[in-house]
Amino acid sequence: MKKLFAVIALLFIGGLTVAQNLPAISAEIRPRFNIDNRDFNSNTKSHSYTEMRSRLGADFNAFENLNMFVQVQDSRIWGTEPSTLTNTSNVDLHQAYFQLSDFFKLPLDLKVGRMEVKYGPERLIGAVGWSNVGRSFDGAILKYKRNNFTIDFFALKEAESMQLNDTLDASVYGAYSNVKVGESYSIQPFVIYYNSEKASYPFENITAGLYVTGKSGGFFHETEFAYQTGKRKDNVDLKLNALMAALNLGYNFDAKVKPYVKAGVDYLSGDNDPTDNKVKVFNTLFATNHKYYGYMDYFINIPADTYGLGLMDIHASVGLTPFENFGIDVKGHLFNSAEDFVLINGSTTKSFGTEIDITLKYKYNKAVGFEAGLGFFSPGDIFKETRGPDSSTWFYLMSVVAL
Repeated sequence: MKKLFAVIALLFIGGLTVAQNLPAISAEIRPRFNIDNRDFNSNTKSHSYTEMRSRLGADFNAFENLNMFVQVQDSRIWGTEPSTLTNTSNVDLHQAYFQLSDFFKLPLDLKVGRMEVKYGPERLIGAVGWSNVGRSFDGAILKYKRNNFTIDFFALKEAESMQLNDTLDASVYGAYSNVKVGESYSIQPFVIYYNSEKASYPFENITAGLYVTGKSGGFFHETEFAYQTGKRKDNVDLKLNALMAALNLGYNFDAKVKPYVKAGVDYLSGDNDPTDNKVKVFNTLFATNHKYYGYMDYFINIPADTYGLGLMDIHASVGLTPFENFGIDVKGHLFNSAEDFVLINGSTTKSFGTEIDITLKYKYNKAVGFEAGLGFFSPGDIFKETRGPDSSTWFYLMSVVAL
């Protein structure tokens, strides 16, 4: 940790000697208190704990068209150190990259290093901002930009074993484009190639799709579709053939309290026959699944959390701003599997359960915000058999101070 801070200090001092202006400093402290009773067992008591994420960044603009950003992060749970006189190695380099704009005087931006990467609504590649750690990639992104069109070509490293023949390595390559249509619409075609030698996922996965979002008056919508193909590395006869689809609609009412309603469905295909030569379960890759499949996080690691059966999430939400800088949102989910689950008694079901999430947000000032949330989950037949028969609850209280 001391070495890491020494490097940051040298970078900071070096930036002062080169740049005419001081580097822009950014900082965030985000403690989050939890009361957790998500084990589906009413005989156990809930447990409480506090997570905290702290970030410190320096943004250097020493020369024209050159930007460098360095960000360190500490992620911890209060009280987990052995004593108040000891420390743990929680500090890491979250981001460290440089960006060359208008590369070779062309409409190109080159970004290289360690960075957060997120595309579209983050259903496939996201930074997982909710996480107490967050996701970063090592790699490079080349962006082409022209009028209302941009396209990113990216090469990212997920795992490096330093072994011969790249054994156990995993890399992500792809292209993500954005075509703006008028003021309110965006069409975003993409293709992602995930080449993994990892024992946990030895696949060559190609995901291609389209994301469309827009608004007209008070109405807004988003639609996303993706198809996965490829093969398993250790069994070339095992082919990928999976689908993802999402349709969400909403309306913002023209009223003082800014009410809105939203409704939609998210679908991830599942595998109804694990013995055949097709893998039909969709893998959400590096998504920010917390945003979509319930805030209680029962469907984070997909397909593992759905037992390979896929997911059908029918959801609706309402919200309003009753006071200045204070918002309320209530969202309900009906979770089903895409394929049948066979119960111990031989019958079949598709019910994972239902979830209700209540979120309150208050913006104290430009730098400080507070957020509280309450979640209820009533298990369906699948979770009753695999996790527990009782309803679960979860509460959190979070503050975010960002400069």
